[in-house]
Amino acid sequence: MSKRFVFTIITLVAIAISATIAIFLAKGYRFSPQEKRIVGTGIITISSEPDAASVFLDNHLTTATNTTIASLTPKDYTVKVVKEGFIPWEKQISVKEGLVTEVKVTLFPAIPTIYPLTYNGVESPTLSPDGGKLAYIVAGKAGQTASAGKKAGIWVWTQTRNQPISFARSAEPHQIAQSTVTDFSKATLVWSADSKQVLATAGGNNYLLEADRLNTDPRDITPLLSATLKSWEEDTRSKDQTRILAIKNARVRQIASGSAVLKWSPDETKFMFGKDEKDLKVVNLEDSERSFSAGKEYVLPSAQSHIWLPDSRHIILISEGTISVVDFDGTNKAVIYAGEFKDDFVFPWLDSSRLVIISSFPTPTASEPNLYGINLK
Repeated sequence: MSKRFVFTIITLVAIAISATIAIFLAKGYRFSPQEKRIVGTGIITISSEPDAASVFLDNHLTTATNTTIASLTPKDYTVKVVKEGFIPWEKQISVKEGLVTEVKVTLFPAIPTIYPLTYNGVESPTLSPDGGKLAYIVAGKAGQTASAGKKAGIWVWTQTRNQPISFARSAEPHQIAQSTVTDFSKATLVWSADSKQVLATAGGNNYLLEADRLNTDPRDITPLLSATLKSWEEDTRSKDQTRILAIKNARVRQIASGSAVLKWSPDETKFMFGKDEKDLKVVNLEDSERSFSAGKEYVLPSAQSHIWLPDSRHIILISEGTISVVDFDGTNKAVIYAGEFKDDFVFPWLDSSRLVIISSFPTPTASEPNLYGINLK
């Protein structure tokens, strides 16, 4: 065997070894002196809204969103995302060998903008079951002009999923009943299960109103009231039952069926549950379907009320004089508003960009309760 042939063989073996090492390094494998073996690494992909925020890993400035952080030793990391003008976000993130951990962060303004949305007064706000419509009452006033008096009655504000609520002509609140026909100033409002009709109870009469138009001759369904309400309740119960039966994990299905309070996220991948409204937990169905965290329960901070944001990743906490937002796992509580708002009412935009509250200011021109927007982005 010639020396030249031996040299060629050695060269090819060296190239093969080098290529193998390069491939292992590219895939994130490293030699661990502690374990005295080659171990795999993990990856974090992190994005934020807004983007270009600073990312700290275990208190070390590492990169900016949106990016990928590769070759991480498998362990738990403290990830902190910071951007000027926004409330910082921080969470323990577990990195697994050979896996990509996706982190999506929403940063909320440190000082949100608050602005009026209505000017004629708002009473009895009632949100539709699909979260896309708001019914409310504009009460009449003594001494009003005929034009202003026509505004008294029941109004509906309809959102669209393709654009945020605005007061552009295509998205204006529209009146569905006038108090010139019946005095609706003290009426109670109830939505139908399909969010297409509003039941207005005024005095001893019960009017069924179509939510998409002005009802010039409201239909009194008092003789059919019990049957109508029962039908709506059955529709709601049937929808909830269908969601529960679709849960694959038996333990999670039992949790959902046995809870006194059950609130599904808009995308139906999670639900809040508990014995009462104040203390709730969250189950992520995507966890149970992946089976690595079957039935894991996330404890939410205690509050008077809990409402899903339409993005299904955050929950609104309503307490006396305070509105906060938390991640669905109960972490990163951020106070969005602290001040007066009426009836603990909070109404989220369908694109999760804003909240609506009812408030008033002690001035001669703004003393009546009206809708006010709070920007989240």
